[in-house]
Amino acid sequence: MEYLISNPWVLWLVIGILFLVVELMTTALVSIWFVPAAIITCLLSFVVDSFLWQTAIFVVLSAVFMVICRKIYNKHIKKPVDDVDQNEKLIGKTATVTEDTNDITGRILVGDIYWRAVSENGETIPKGETVTIKGVNGTTLVINKL
Repeated sequence: MEYLISNPWVLWLVIGILFLVVELMTTALVSIWFVPAAIITCLLSFVVDSFLWQTAIFVVLSAVFMVICRKIYNKHIKKPVDDVDQNEKLIGKTATVTEDTNDITGRILVGDIYWRAVSENGETIPKGETVTIKGVNGTTLVINKL
């Protein structure tokens, strides 16, 4: 412990390595900005003697790198959201009725997800029937018999 007090650069280097290991284990960009901040603080610890100032530098650099990483992520890595509502992609797909369906209530299974569904023309569609999705109304799918 006395070694770390007399050599703060080692502490900052260890902190940087720990955050790098955490980032490599998560791959979710949760701590990557701490790595360069700790390395730069490690180098500056040879010039700045006060541990309080070193900590302040680390905090400020972390915030700066976080903003930079976020901008890079939003610009280059983050996938843009389609203009088409994701639920609209269900139109035309087939599904299985899991609960008798009419123009008021019902349930269907699309892939491995259960959806609330209503019959397009008001007829009752019995459980087990295969249907086609004709539309989306909020979180309710509008269906018809095949």
